[in-house]
Amino acid sequence: MKRRVLAVLLVLSIVASVLSGCSRQTDQAKLQDGSGDKKGGVLNDYLESDPNGFDVQESTLLVMYTLARQLYSTLLRYKGNTLELEPELLAKMPEISPDGKTYTFELKKGIKFHDGITELVADDVKFTIERMLDPKGKGMSKWLFEPILGAKAFMEGKASTLEGFKKIDDYRFQIILEKPYAPFLHNLAVPAASIYSEKLVKAAGDNWRLNPIGTGPFKLKSYVPNTEIVLEKNPHYFEPGLPYLDGIHYRIVPDATTALMEFENGTLDVCLIPVNEYQRIKDSGKYEVLEGVALNTYYFIMNLSDPMWSDVRLRKAVAMAIDKEKLVEALYGPRGTVAKSFVTPGIPGAYESGTGPAYDYNPEEAKRLVKELGNVGKLQAWQRGGERLSDANVAIQAMLKEVGLDLEINIVESAAFSEARSKGKIPAAYGNWWADIPDPDNYLYTFFARTNQMSSGYNNEKVQDMLEQARNEVDSEKRKELYRKIEEIILREDVAVVPLFHIKSLLATQKNVKGIILHPTGINIYTYAYKE
Repeated sequence: MKRRVLAVLLVLSIVASVLSGCSRQTDQAKLQDGSGDKKGGVLNDYLESDPNGFDVQESTLLVMYTLARQLYSTLLRYKGNTLELEPELLAKMPEISPDGKTYTFELKKGIKFHDGITELVADDVKFTIERMLDPKGKGMSKWLFEPILGAKAFMEGKASTLEGFKKIDDYRFQIILEKPYAPFLHNLAVPAASIYSEKLVKAAGDNWRLNPIGTGPFKLKSYVPNTEIVLEKNPHYFEPGLPYLDGIHYRIVPDATTALMEFENGTLDVCLIPVNEYQRIKDSGKYEVLEGVALNTYYFIMNLSDPMWSDVRLRKAVAMAIDKEKLVEALYGPRGTVAKSFVTPGIPGAYESGTGPAYDYNPEEAKRLVKELGNVGKLQAWQRGGERLSDANVAIQAMLKEVGLDLEINIVESAAFSEARSKGKIPAAYGNWWADIPDPDNYLYTFFARTNQMSSGYNNEKVQDMLEQARNEVDSEKRKELYRKIEEIILREDVAVVPLFHIKSLLATQKNVKGIILHPTGINIYTYAYKE
């Protein structure tokens, strides 16, 4: 998920989140078993930007993923606020062959799309996957289905159908992978893997992106671009009694200060609290404050293929020049934690919180390295959009200046930044990564594999071979060991990226709003929410 404007989200420590998660899961259980109050109401929410349509295959932005979770369903989903997968459209968890390549699925019977007529069948799953991979289409998350046998030939236009999809009957099918890929089931829980109706999408044609019909708990009632999106309860939803809300009224409110003002005036039911207002809102006692784990890493990355950044001594000096504790305190206070690793703690296989191979702040050693390098000259980095340099970039620039490094940061328009990143042309940048799936592969392979498109310029063949081995390894302990070794080399020996900090999710709600689930992937679940 990348690409997400989530700097306003805050968090507690992982331990506190786990403890508070227990009570949230208990509340959810009460709602699901009928022992809790069941209220309806319309939730007044807001989005920071307009999604420009509702085709989740065409976007990787959080705003689109947020809406997709309400409008559509995936084969699998996460259970409550945990990282444990459970069936959503499936009748049971898939069966996996001993070699880790063949997955057998069975759909729940009788699931209807929003029209109340069209039933979900296996052909819809095949259509959805092929639509994402279509070389003539607009699918932006092809990586979700690339491990499937024949995906490459299909994407290159050399095959008219996907070899690795085998239909058994209307409700049962198999997906065969080219090689074992341990995180594959997690891919199927990403909102971009939402299942579409072949019949309804083809019938809608170009109008589909503005008239989505899914199987999710809510359906689209009205849409006024750049103004509001109104969802209403899906009367045909396949989980009895859900959702509790009668609808969700999203308004487009780009300005965080305006959103907070409206929240305090009672016209919004939820609000992402600006950093400088967090303590005041929490101490007021007027609102509920939801806090939870979020899978993210904020970092400074240097393009190893750029001659400017090719010397490892320079990259090591940068890593030691940045005072992470001072940086995170200035930006997020106690709601952020210093990063010792690139893969977020809490993900299976990652380093534990507070441990990892990243370099600690050591300005004297940084100065020594800079002196050893001699005349480094002016260094270049880019910032994605904005009218002025971000507070983080200003701080990093100042910290590098303290050890004798002159960093110039250029503001580049978002579209041009994205295009340059895909071509590996960004010299260096401060950025953030929000995990699509809770697996080290989603971090390390995405940034450092041979096919990386994140402007890392990384070319350590030994590590890239290990990355291929790790993603195909089915033994969890062996995978964990491999990823620890990989990250040790990337952060300690090659210094290909400098992990800075992690932040946690925080959401304020009005007192009468109950049942919202904050998931670590950064997407709020409203299926069990209601208003008293």
